[in-house]
Amino acid sequence: MSRTVTIAAVQMPSVAPGATDALRQQALFGMAAEWLARAGDAGADIACLGETLNILGLHLTAENAAATVGDALARAVALFGPIARRFEMAIIAPILAVVEGRLRNVALLFGADGRLAGHYFKVHCIENERALGVVPGDAWPVFDIAGIRIGIQICHDNSFPESARCLALNGATVIFWPHVMGGWGGEFMDILLRSPAIHNGVHHVPVCFGCPPDRAWRPGMLIGRSSIIGPDATIVADAGRYPGIALARIDPDAPRIATSFTRDGDFVWRVDMLNDRRPDTYGPIVRPTVPQPPIPVPGPARISP
Repeated sequence: MSRTVTIAAVQMPSVAPGATDALRQQALFGMAAEWLARAGDAGADIACLGETLNILGLHLTAENAAATVGDALARAVALFGPIARRFEMAIIAPILAVVEGRLRNVALLFGADGRLAGHYFKVHCIENERALGVVPGDAWPVFDIAGIRIGIQICHDNSFPESARCLALNGATVIFWPHVMGGWGGEFMDILLRSPAIHNGVHHVPVCFGCPPDRAWRPGMLIGRSSIIGPDATIVADAGRYPGIALARIDPDAPRIATSFTRDGDFVWRVDMLNDRRPDTYGPIVRPTVPQPPIPVPGPARISP
């Protein structure tokens, strides 16, 4: 029997007060706690925050990054565990932290009992992260939480359709996507928000940060648009551009139904899609890519096939 779940995509402000990195990180953790309490008061069963919530606006280098976030893991466990327990609400808290001696872009998962129930290490780290010393992950774990099966991808992971597909193949019916995407809007971002849901027949939950309330959003700012998207690509809830919470009660087992997709009549799309896969032909996906030098712009950008 299916169970409905209330999901909160928590869109924190994109700026925090503080004259130093230490004070700013402290303020960011404090804001996260305040916004999670709002989600808890609204009745959320699962609340997700944006990517690396503890370093927005910090000035990190390869020399100071690990030291700056050296206590972030312990601080997150001490802060978010009691909030989860107080509201009986699972929490996804993405942070930059040192985990077992390695700098990681990690999403921590807390159960409704306040215990740390698991974690996901970002697989597709960008060049700037690797320059700081961030070590990528190499697995696509799926977690049973709040009565459903969830997966997590982080920011650049969504540049690769394989990310959400791996999570779906591992059994996820809801995929959370904390990120710090910015610089564009309109059709491009709308497609990124919806495509994992369309391709995999899952609920997709992008979570970003909000534009300062006293400024107009413009390209170059963090995109906002934290939302809850159904398997048929319907946006069920959207926080818009400014700080807020996208909140919706969903049935994670409610399928995308297609008509005359692979046969006549109405059937569950995801089952037919999985049945029609041809993994025996997918060798190019796992064939190593030969690295090429970055191509600066302006100038003609040509990419070898």
